[in-house]
Amino acid sequence: MTEESANPSFWRLIRTRNFGLLWGAGGLSAVADQFDMIAFPWLVLLVTGDPLAVGVVISVGSIPAVFFMLLGGSLADRYSPRLIMLLSNAIRIVLVTTLAALVLTDLTSLWLIYLFSLLKGIADSFYYPAHLSILPRIVPTRLLRQSNAVIHTTAELSGFVGPALAGSLIAFFNSGGAMGGGSDKTGIGIVFAVMAVVLLVSSLMLLFLRVESSSTGPEGTDAAESSVLSSIAQGIRHIRTDGSMLAVFLLIAGVEILIEGPVTVGIPVLSEMRFAEGALALGIIASMYAGGTVLGAVLAGTLPAPRRRLGPVLIAAFALSGILMMPFGLLTSMWQAVCIAVAVGVLGGYIDIILTSWLQARTPQAMLGRVMSLLTVSAIGLSPISYAASGALIKVSLRWVFIGSGGLMALFSIIIGLRREIREMGESESRND
Repeated sequence: MTEESANPSFWRLIRTRNFGLLWGAGGLSAVADQFDMIAFPWLVLLVTGDPLAVGVVISVGSIPAVFFMLLGGSLADRYSPRLIMLLSNAIRIVLVTTLAALVLTDLTSLWLIYLFSLLKGIADSFYYPAHLSILPRIVPTRLLRQSNAVIHTTAELSGFVGPALAGSLIAFFNSGGAMGGGSDKTGIGIVFAVMAVVLLVSSLMLLFLRVESSSTGPEGTDAAESSVLSSIAQGIRHIRTDGSMLAVFLLIAGVEILIEGPVTVGIPVLSEMRFAEGALALGIIASMYAGGTVLGAVLAGTLPAPRRRLGPVLIAAFALSGILMMPFGLLTSMWQAVCIAVAVGVLGGYIDIILTSWLQARTPQAMLGRVMSLLTVSAIGLSPISYAASGALIKVSLRWVFIGSGGLMALFSIIIGLRREIREMGESESRND
C-alpha cells in the first residue's frame, strides 16, 4: 500500500461521491440537532417559565436513547441502514413541521411539547446507529480513520454554528427583523421550520447514496431469523467473546462514570466558586474543550496511526486524561483550567476517532448496527448515574471529586492495559474485509 493511499488528503476523500453525500447528510442532521437543543428549551421557558420543565423535556427526549438505540442497531443489521436513516428523517421532518405550525399559530401547550420531544427522541435513536454502521459499507477499511475524523470534526463544528444560528434566528424574528413585528414565539417557529428544510436536504442527499448490499454471514442469518431481543443479545455476546473489544467497552464505561460526570457537573461549580469570570469562564472552558476535541479528531485523521502499538497508546491516552483531571480541584485561575480542558479535549477527540474506526474495521458487517448501537449506549447510558453521583459527592468536596475520579480513571486504564488482548491490539486487525 502506498503512503498516498494510506493517508488520503481531505479533498480527495470528500470528492468521493458516496462519502461526500453521507458527510453532507450527516453534517446537516447534526446542525438540525443543534437547532433542536436551542429551540425546545427556549420554547418551554416561554410557555411555562419553569426551569424544572426544561429539564423534564430534555429527559423525555433522552429516555428513548437506551432501548430504542439498541432496537435501531438491530434493525440496521436486518435492513438497509440508508432506508432507516431516510425513515427517521421523514418522521423528524413531519414532527418539526407540525411543531413549527403549532408554534406560529400559538397552539402549543406543555403536554404537546413533551409528546414531540419524546417522538423526536425515538426517531433520533434509530438514525444514529444506522449512520455509524453505514460508513464501513461505503468506505474501504483503510480509509475509516480519515472518514471518521472528517465526520467527527464536522459534528463538533456544528456545535459552534448551530446554536449561534438558531439563537440569531430567534432574536431576529422576535424583534421584528425585516418582516415587521413578531411574537415571543415567532422566532422559535421559524427555527423549527428551518430544521425541517435542513432535514429535507439531508434526506435528498441520502436518496442519491449508493450502498452495496453486504454479504451476510452466520450473524446476519441469525439476526434475520431471530427476534429483536435475541438479535440484541447476539450483539452483546459478540462483544463479550472478543477480549480486546470487551476491554475497549470497559474503558469507555470508565470514562462515562469517572470523567463525564465530574467534568459536566464539576466545571460549572468550579467556575462559580473559584474563578472571577464566573459564567464567562464556564463558556470559555467549554468552547476551548470543544476546540480541543476538533484538533484531536484532525490529528487522528492526519497523523499515522500506531499500528502495532495501538493498545498501549490508547491506554496511555486514557490514563493521561485521568491524570490531567486531577489538578482541576486545585485550580484558582480560569486560564489554567482552559489549558487543561484543551489537552483533555485533544485526547478525547483522538481516542474517539481511533476507537470508532478500529471497532468498525473489526466488526463483521452483519453485526455493525448492533455493535455501534451498544457503543453509543455505553457512551451515554451511564452518564445520568455519573451526573447524580458527582453532584452528591461535590457537595462533600469539589477538590477530592476531581482528584479521586481522575486518579481512579488512570488506575483503571492501567489495569485494563495489563490484559494481553490490549497489549497486542493493532490497527491492522480487521474482521470486516
